[in-house]
Amino acid sequence: MYDRGGESMKSKVFIIVVISSLMTFLNVSAEEMKISGEVSVTAQHLNIEGEKAKFNEYRDIRDGFYGDFDFQYEREKYYIDFKGQDVGRKTQSYEFSGGKWGSFKYDFSYDQLPHNFTYGAKTFYSGVGGANLTYPTHPPSTDISTWNTFDYSLERRNYAGGFKFELLKPFYFQASLSKETRKGIYPLGAAGTTPGGIAIELPAPIDYNTDNLKLEVGYNKNPLSLSMSYHYSRFHNDNSNLNFRNPSTAITAATTDSFTLPPNNDYYKLGFQGAMKLPWNSKFNLDLSTSSAQSDATLFDSYVSSAGVSNITLSDNVFNGKVDTQSYNFVLTSNPFYFLDGKAFYKYYKKDNKSDRITTTDTTALPATFENNLFGYQKEKYGVELGFRLPASFYLSSGYTRGQIKRDREDIPENDDDIYNINLRWSGLDFMVAKVGYERLHRKAEFEYPSVTGPTDDKNIETYVRRYDAAGKDRDTYKVSLEFFPMEDLNFSLGYKHKDTNYKDTILGLQDDKRDEFSVDADYLIMKRVRLFGYFDYEYVKLHQFQRQFPNNLGLDDPALAPTTNAYNWTVTQTEKNYAYGLGAEVFILPKKLTLRVQHNSVKSDGFADYSYLLGTNSLPAGRTQENIDISAWDNYRLTNFLVKFVYDLNKSLTFAAGWAYEEYKYDDDQYNEYQYVPGTSGSSGAYLTGAYNDPSYRANVFFLSTTFKF
Repeated sequence: MYDRGGESMKSKVFIIVVISSLMTFLNVSAEEMKISGEVSVTAQHLNIEGEKAKFNEYRDIRDGFYGDFDFQYEREKYYIDFKGQDVGRKTQSYEFSGGKWGSFKYDFSYDQLPHNFTYGAKTFYSGVGGANLTYPTHPPSTDISTWNTFDYSLERRNYAGGFKFELLKPFYFQASLSKETRKGIYPLGAAGTTPGGIAIELPAPIDYNTDNLKLEVGYNKNPLSLSMSYHYSRFHNDNSNLNFRNPSTAITAATTDSFTLPPNNDYYKLGFQGAMKLPWNSKFNLDLSTSSAQSDATLFDSYVSSAGVSNITLSDNVFNGKVDTQSYNFVLTSNPFYFLDGKAFYKYYKKDNKSDRITTTDTTALPATFENNLFGYQKEKYGVELGFRLPASFYLSSGYTRGQIKRDREDIPENDDDIYNINLRWSGLDFMVAKVGYERLHRKAEFEYPSVTGPTDDKNIETYVRRYDAAGKDRDTYKVSLEFFPMEDLNFSLGYKHKDTNYKDTILGLQDDKRDEFSVDADYLIMKRVRLFGYFDYEYVKLHQFQRQFPNNLGLDDPALAPTTNAYNWTVTQTEKNYAYGLGAEVFILPKKLTLRVQHNSVKSDGFADYSYLLGTNSLPAGRTQENIDISAWDNYRLTNFLVKFVYDLNKSLTFAAGWAYEEYKYDDDQYNEYQYVPGTSGSSGAYLTGAYNDPSYRANVFFLSTTFKF
C-alpha cells in the first residue's frame, strides 16, 4: 500500500505553526483588541448496511467526535481570522488569514478530501498499491476466496499560502504557493492481448504531486485597472508505468505487460487583464493569455499478443509532448440610455500541438506503418447582445453569436455555429414575474475523407461514423417560467424547458436528442412560527442511435449493404426519467429558543434501452427476441434521505442541537447485476474483475448531538 504517516505529520506541523504564529501575534499588544468567534463540537454515531465507500464517496461520516471553530482578532487596523472545519475528519480544513487594512494581507490554508470508490475489492495480484503486480502460477486461480482484499480509494491534500502587498497604491503585488498530493488506488481496464483478448481490471497506484506558483502585479485606480500574472505548475507522478503479469490464457508462458500512467509535466501561463470605464456608462474588458504544457515519456517497443510478445519499430523511443495555447477575450458593455443595454464580445482560442509525430512499423498489422495524429484546433466566437426596456413593464433581450472551430486532423470536421436567442420578461404585476425564451443553434460541419490504404477501397469509416460532438446539428431550446410572491412570506415558481437536437449529418451514431424539464419551488412562512418549503424537478430524455455490426475489425463496409447474420443494422432508443423532490418544515416551537427542522429529499433515475436488430430476412439467434434484447435496467438508481433536527438556544452564547438523519441509495443496472469476478470463459469473452463499483447500494442511520459556544 502506501504510507500516510508523512502527510499526517505535515498537517499537524502546519496547524501547530499557525497556532504558534497566532499566539505570538496576540501577545504583541493586548490592549485595544477585540476577540470573537465560536467553537462547536459534535458527537456522532453511524449505523450502516451496504457499501460504505459509496456512502462516504466524498465525505467522512463515522462514529466519534469532530468540531468546527472560527476565531477573529482585531486591533486598530490589524486583523486575524483562524477557522477550522470538520476537525478530526478526513474532510478537515483550516484557514489562517490576516493583515493590515489597506496595506497587506496574507493567508495560509490546508484541506483534505477523500474519494472512495469501493471497499473490499479483490484481486489475485500481489503488490497492490505499487507499480508491479504479479501472481505465482499461470493462469491465476479463479477461486476468489484466495484473492487479496484492498480498497479503491484516493485522498487529496492541499497546502497553500500567499500574500498581497497594497502599500504603494494604486499598485499592488501578490504571490501564492500551493501543493496538492493525491494518493491511493484506482481501477484501470486493459485488454489481455492486442487486438482484443480478455478484459483485465487492474488496481493502479495513484501517487501524484502538483506544485503551483502564482505571481501577479497590477494597477487599480478608477477608471483603469490592469494586471499581469504568471502561473507555473509542475506535476509529478512517482509511477510512470504499471507493470503486471498478463493472465490471458492465450499466452502459454508468463509474460510481463505494462500500462502507461500519467507522465510528469510542466505548465506555464502568462496573462494580462485590463478594464476601463468609458463614457456613456460603458466598460471595456480584455483578457489575454499564452501558455505551454510540456512532458515526455518513454515509449514501448513491443506489445503482448496471442503469439506472445510482438516487437515494433519506432522512429523515436521517446515522445516529447508540447501543447501551446493562446487566448484573447474582449468584451464591451454599455448602458447609454435607460431603455437600452448592450454587449459585444470576441473570443479567440488556439491550441497548437507541437508534440512529436512518431512513425510506428508493425509488420503484423494493417496498415504496417502509421503515425500518431496530433489534435490541435482554433476556436473563434463573437457576438452581440441587446436589451430593451419597453412600455408596460416589458423587457426584451436578444443576441447573436457566431462560432467557428478549425481542427488540424482531417478525420474531424470544421464547425460553423450560428446561435440566436430572444427572451421576454414581464413584471407588470407586483406579485408576479413571467419569462419566456427561445434559442436556436445551427451547426454546419465539413467532413473530409482521407484516402484509405489496406485490403479494400471502400470509403473510410468516417463517411458513416461521425462524432456527435462535432457533427452538424440543429438545436431548438424553449423555456418559460413564472415567479409568484403574492404575500410577503409566500413565494413559489414554475419552470419548463424543452430542448430538441437533431444530428442531421450522422449516418451512423446518435441521430437525435430530446429533453423536457419541469420544475416547481415553493416557500411559505406561516405566522412567523412555521416555515414550509419544497421543490419538484422532472426531466425526460430520449436518445436515438443507429449502428451497423461490421463483420471485420476494419469497419469499412457500407451500411446500405443487405444485412446478413454477421453484418446487420440495429437501432436503440434510450430513455431516461429523472425525478427529484424535497419537502421540509421549520417549526419555531419557542421563538428564538427551540426550533424543529424536518426534511425529506428523493432523487430517482429510471433508464431503459429499447434495441431493435434489423436483420432483413435473417432470423435472430436462438433464444433471442426483439423484446428480450432490451435493457430494462439502464443506470437506474434512487437516493432518499430524511432529517429530523432540534436546535435549542440556551442563551446568546450557547446552543445545543440533536438529531437523526437517514439515507438510502439503491442502484440497479444490468451491467452490474449478477456480478461475477471471473465472467465468461478464458477466451475473448472472459475477464478478470476486482469488484470495482459493484453493488454500491447502502442504508445508513446517523445520530448526532452538538453544542456551539459563541464569544
